[in-house]
Amino acid sequence: MAAKTTGEGYLLSRDYIDCTRLNLQHHLWTQMFGYLLHPNILPNTPPEILKIADIGTGTGVWLTDLASQLPDSTQLDGFDVDTSQAPPKEWLPANVVIRQWDIFTEVPDELIEQYDVVNVRLLVFVLREDPLPVLRRLIKLLKPGWWLQWAEPDVPSMRITKTNSLNTETALHRLFTLTAAQDPRLVPHWPSQLPTLLADQGMKQVYAHHVNAKPRKLDSPVFGTSLLLTMMRYQDQEFAMHECNLLIYDMIAHSGAGIGDQANEISRLVPEAARESKGGVMFAFPRLTVIGRKA
Repeated sequence: MAAKTTGEGYLLSRDYIDCTRLNLQHHLWTQMFGYLLHPNILPNTPPEILKIADIGTGTGVWLTDLASQLPDSTQLDGFDVDTSQAPPKEWLPANVVIRQWDIFTEVPDELIEQYDVVNVRLLVFVLREDPLPVLRRLIKLLKPGWWLQWAEPDVPSMRITKTNSLNTETALHRLFTLTAAQDPRLVPHWPSQLPTLLADQGMKQVYAHHVNAKPRKLDSPVFGTSLLLTMMRYQDQEFAMHECNLLIYDMIAHSGAGIGDQANEISRLVPEAARESKGGVMFAFPRLTVIGRKA
């Protein structure tokens, strides 16, 4: 989501660096989960007429990626309080439209029960500790019988992972704890509660797909070499995501949003954390995608 809303402020910069981060993060996230839309949402042959909304669309990359997988007749609408990160409309697929809407305001009448699928991802930098008002608005967008998909990192479950137990993690640990103390959006606790929250709002067929940040060690050779290679590949993706996420701390320091007088200390720590990372240390975050079907 965005720069200044009626409810919460966006912590990051919305400049070309943030756009680059968002696009890279999208592709890494998609590789980790293996899909744009969870397989339970659409049949193998999707309907010709389908309306999909992406909330907090940012650069619109989720929609433009999805457009290549669905019929041209699919209507793909992106919403954000600030649409400046999206490409010019002339460079979007013909069936993709980016619109302005602040999720901290009520759903416009013309959007109520208009969508077959509503997607939302990475609202952790916008929402504080009560996602329910936003969740209720997202459900209002859905037609009865159709799907909400919501994906977030489980930040409180973060672990620091090392290639060697002797590797130094001082700057990374300090960076995480320092920023976490400044703003609750930097360590949100609500994402892990999403399955329960959806069910409590009457959503059916609620399912949570968890991708663990650190794969378990192989306990038995029965798993085979292919699984080991998959685990190794996933660790490569996790490290790429870790480096992508270091940009977030840099942007927070430069923007000064929500960090009080700690900007200089954060700016000092980021290069040190990057050096520690190259030595074989990273933040490893579990992530989850939660889906639910409106009754």
